[in-house]
Amino acid sequence: MQKILLINPYDTAQDGFTNPPLGLLYLAGTLLAHGFSVRLVDGCQEGRDAVISALRSWQPDLVGITCLTPGRWKAIDIARHAKSLVPGCQVVLGGAHPTIMWKQMLQHFPEIDLIVIGEGEQTFLEIAQGKAPSTILGLAYRNQDGIPTQTSPRPLIEDLDGLPFPAWDLLDLRKYPGRGDGKFRGIDLVHEPRVSVIFSRGCIGRCDFCSTWWIWRRWRHRSPRNMVDELEFLSRTRGIRHFCFADDAMTVDREATMGLCEEILRRRLHIAFHVTTRTDCVDLEMLRLLKQAGCYKIAFGIETASPRLLRLMGKDNQVAQAGKAIRWCREVGLPVSALLIIGNVGETEETLNQTLRFLRTYQPDEVGCVGGLWILPGTKLFRECRAKNLIDDDFWLTEEPYKVYYEQFTPEQLQAKVREIVGYRSLIRRLMARLRRWSRR
Repeated sequence: MQKILLINPYDTAQDGFTNPPLGLLYLAGTLLAHGFSVRLVDGCQEGRDAVISALRSWQPDLVGITCLTPGRWKAIDIARHAKSLVPGCQVVLGGAHPTIMWKQMLQHFPEIDLIVIGEGEQTFLEIAQGKAPSTILGLAYRNQDGIPTQTSPRPLIEDLDGLPFPAWDLLDLRKYPGRGDGKFRGIDLVHEPRVSVIFSRGCIGRCDFCSTWWIWRRWRHRSPRNMVDELEFLSRTRGIRHFCFADDAMTVDREATMGLCEEILRRRLHIAFHVTTRTDCVDLEMLRLLKQAGCYKIAFGIETASPRLLRLMGKDNQVAQAGKAIRWCREVGLPVSALLIIGNVGETEETLNQTLRFLRTYQPDEVGCVGGLWILPGTKLFRECRAKNLIDDDFWLTEEPYKVYYEQFTPEQLQAKVREIVGYRSLIRRLMARLRRWSRR
């Protein structure tokens, strides 16, 4: 039976925080269920030396590496070390960047043998089982002439309940700190470990700047019972009480979301969780039930308060709906994080002022603000920028982690706007939010 080493590249932490590599944990769960010997190294948590040590000491037959666009060179570095330290191993990459740029990566990086396209559980399993690459759906490889080739797409996994749970036993979850403020119902959101979970895959939106739809496609969800089975397992057996739902839009299906909350309450799970979703996928009753079930914060991808910019970026959200969602959250006592992008295509002083006025009117508890759009492969934004000669495919062969869209404003001007938008209320609102949370203990 093959020995399989799964690796999350190093140096991908943001602000000193890391999350368990959920995609690799799902792969590991599937492989273990089929009898394979699997190890997982989270280089983001353990560092480069731990990755090199695992390759050298364990001598795996198959190495799987996850790869996102900003960290692509770390993934390639690991692939090179794998081929050097374990000459006979097979190296497989998966993730957003190779899914979209598979041809370029196979053309330029001989240390990469195979690339998983899209969802990886079944495709990687068939690789481990030794099937011929040409017979495996959702795979990119080099044919007998050395030419990069892609097989037919693999159908989406419709029954997410049929997937084994992530292989949580492969990681020490105590190493993943919380990322909240204070306590929520006695749960320490700062010092207790926080684990990411997913209730759904995909997104109903097709925003011009986002590649999610190209990876996960149509939105699908687990059953409430299956999701709460996992939460209960982690709570009862691993002592995890702090969770982050890592879905792009967790509450798309109202009935499923309500059922999830009701199941958490029925089982009397004492947990705290944070969710991210769309403002057009919540209502007052749902928000109230989320709070009762343990939701301590909700993040909305608002992006901008300019209706014109929302249309330009392909978002069908309405500014009025965003304001209504924030007011509903305040009514039920649920803190809101407003996620914004400053420097969108078509951004002007007036659209920036529209966003500032929106924030002053609705006063979200937190503001997460990005200055400038990341131009990512596979997005409509990338194709538009390529047509304007602002970027081309060869950019992904440079050492730059990503390219930021700057057209109407300079980087310095955008950063000044970010400081203005985040700073005008961040201190006061954070203090007030903490006071409200403390008063509810």
